[in-house]
Amino acid sequence: MEKFDSITDFLKTEDFNYRVYDMGRKVCPISNEDFEQIEKQKQLFPYPFQQKAWLALLFWPKNKEDQAVIWFLQFPIDELGYLKQLSRDAFLIDLLEQTGKNIQAKQQGDAVEDGLGESPFAFKPREDRLSMFHALATVELSQEPSQHYQYAHDYLLPKDQGGPGYEQWQFLGLQGIADVIARLGEDNNASLLASAIADMPSTPLQSFAHGLENTVFDKPLFGSILLRLRAELVSGDDVVLIAALIRAISSQDLDAEKTKILSEILRSPLAKEIEVIAAISGRSWADLENKELMALFVEKLATQEQMAFNAILADLIMIPGMRELILASMRSENRSPELAQRFGVFMQAINAKA
Repeated sequence: MEKFDSITDFLKTEDFNYRVYDMGRKVCPISNEDFEQIEKQKQLFPYPFQQKAWLALLFWPKNKEDQAVIWFLQFPIDELGYLKQLSRDAFLIDLLEQTGKNIQAKQQGDAVEDGLGESPFAFKPREDRLSMFHALATVELSQEPSQHYQYAHDYLLPKDQGGPGYEQWQFLGLQGIADVIARLGEDNNASLLASAIADMPSTPLQSFAHGLENTVFDKPLFGSILLRLRAELVSGDDVVLIAALIRAISSQDLDAEKTKILSEILRSPLAKEIEVIAAISGRSWADLENKELMALFVEKLATQEQMAFNAILADLIMIPGMRELILASMRSENRSPELAQRFGVFMQAINAKA
């Protein structure tokens, strides 16, 4: 039986069409070319989360999209930010063994098992991530959305156009919301959502916002989210919704409007809330490449308990390009005594593990 040197090698050898998605910080595609370079340790893993790569592999025989297979796999990331090949190789050994069993089963007329078997590298994504992935997969495979899509679409319609009313959100399903987000370019979904955001109750809006973090959308929808976010900032009562709206715009480019509102948030008492800090570090990390935003962020991070400070900083510093920016802010002569103290304890913990 042929030996596979990488997951990419297996997929190419079996002549599959395939797509790779990150499932850690967001649900977002990784190009086949980038994934091949990541496996060869020629490229850092772009989206480490909790020091792991959380992956979804969607693959299917050519011209047989209805036979698509999905694998959810997690592998550790080393201290330099590369995928640990030893873990990947251990998975390949398991895969080769399972493939051999399946060949034998086919020859004997027995049932064929899933390629993952009981692999220790398999994981089950959170429900919202799973819904979003399935929505994106159906688009990729040119399949119909789920049965929940139509209600989620109709929910966004004004009542005079046949909508049930925004108060009828209890009948929404996560899969339907994810299907709408994956199809913002269809059925006028982007425009309908942009119009609904101002009046939508907090609970369903949080779900739509969590879906939006996984995609880039048009300016009108972006503008509607900013208006709702500003309205929520005035009252400051619904921290969970504010954090969700920050997540919603996280994939948008950092323009003047976005820089302004993130700066306002980070200068406000709301930035001391762990939900807000986690939304920025976990979803809007790219915006922290702006030195001013980074400086504001680390100061507010220092208001958290030491354990939370350490966990968020250790996670953020693993993202490619973040280490140097973070260290520059931490060592700035303008840093506060609180930040200096938190960072000092963090470094002591790092050195103790070395």
